[in-house]
Amino acid sequence: MTSRELLSRRNFLQRASGLALGTSVANTIFDLRLINTALAQGGGSYPDYKALVCLFLSGGNDGNNMVIPFDPTNYAAYAGIRGPGLALAPDAASVPAVVDQINGNAYYGLPLSAANTGGELAAVHSAMPEIQTLFNNNKLAFVRNVGVLTEPITRTEYRAGTKTRPPQLFSHNDQVSQWQTSLPDQISRTGWGGRTMDRVRADFAQQSIPMGQISMSVSVSGSNTWEVGDLVNQFQVSSGGIVSFSNYNGAANVNRKAVIDQILRDPSQGGDPTLNTQRTNLSLLDFRNVNERALLNGASLSTALAGLPAPTAAAIDAAFLPVGNSNIGAQMKMIARIIAARNTLGMKRQIFFCSAGGYDTHGLQPLAHNNLLVAISRAMKALYDATATPELNIADKVTTFTGADFGRTFKSNGLGSDHAWGNHHMVCGGAVDGGKFYGAFPTFQLGGPSDTDNSNPTGRWIPSISVDEYSATLARWFGVADSALDTIFPNLNRFPNRDLGFMV
Repeated sequence: MTSRELLSRRNFLQRASGLALGTSVANTIFDLRLINTALAQGGGSYPDYKALVCLFLSGGNDGNNMVIPFDPTNYAAYAGIRGPGLALAPDAASVPAVVDQINGNAYYGLPLSAANTGGELAAVHSAMPEIQTLFNNNKLAFVRNVGVLTEPITRTEYRAGTKTRPPQLFSHNDQVSQWQTSLPDQISRTGWGGRTMDRVRADFAQQSIPMGQISMSVSVSGSNTWEVGDLVNQFQVSSGGIVSFSNYNGAANVNRKAVIDQILRDPSQGGDPTLNTQRTNLSLLDFRNVNERALLNGASLSTALAGLPAPTAAAIDAAFLPVGNSNIGAQMKMIARIIAARNTLGMKRQIFFCSAGGYDTHGLQPLAHNNLLVAISRAMKALYDATATPELNIADKVTTFTGADFGRTFKSNGLGSDHAWGNHHMVCGGAVDGGKFYGAFPTFQLGGPSDTDNSNPTGRWIPSISVDEYSATLARWFGVADSALDTIFPNLNRFPNRDLGFMV
């Protein structure tokens, strides 16, 4: 790939992703330096298929109520600070007999097995019995108090300003970008998922491994920063199937299809040679290239999905039957179908992005949060169950993990919770060393050692695990060589853990 091709792709994708504002020449050089380093490295191991599925909880999930302490001392501190408006009851019998059905708190904790936790007692929200089952069956782990960090920082250092902190803390847009790029202290157009796939693509080229018929980076939830790379492009599909041009396919649209092909395709693929010679503007060339790739990817994927064996399609349908009609369930079902078509498509590595919104729960939180957790609990279990069926038999090769803008305040604002920092996350799959906790709960004390706040503290937890450490653990399992991790995560060497140990 030439420098001109790289730069033209960068220019188009900056506009396509809405990320051009604020991107300087210095940042362009930074990203290109990462590519050059990646191309010079090697050593990744890819003997079999693997997939990473990022489930992003947009708005900032309240992890403080997703998984809670259940030993008497810490539960008392939790319940005392969160108060009756937010705190989960210890069991169903403890829920008040009469609860306001609009914003009342009628929810409780489901205890988790302590068989592999060193005896630590914890529980999940009553909306998540499927997550309870996955954890108790050692297929899911919780990674606690994770957040975007520029370097390790204590409360004393935070209050004194002696350590750098991510800019614009508690801001949705900034924290989403920082989480998905894993570079909070500088502007980066690429996401850590995209840089991971750039590394994988370079390794594939060096090791003569086929790339497959579609992009190795697939989103079923629109454009996202996490999957932006310089060598590998996002391929966007919908939960209902391939996204294509209106009136492009079908017998009634033959003439329209021919015109679109002449405009968008390379001459070797049916494009108009004269028009192609006149297209000298780099942005127009990129527009043509991106749309041509989308057409070719879409055609290959449509054929592969239509050709899924009937028993495989039926097994996926059965696994997702308990999910109902939730949007996140539909997204994950499409991911399961694409994974099922991996051999037909010749795929060895894939990353997927899906997301669920509505987590910015400033008000009326109990009912809203309950409904959100019901949907992701069922969807995560359905995806795992689909991969574990005899028809797919790939559960140990697919890992789903959660991300979010940030956590939420431990203290209620009266009706819900506000923007905060550290948060708890889930990792699920057959290769997860599950039934365990990685990292610790923060100290449940307002204005205590885990809290950023001083006056009128609300419990904005300072992360004890960085997104870099969390993400590098996933990238290492994915097959990326340890020597390449510092290219993908340039700040990783600032933190003590290159591998948190939750993947086997």
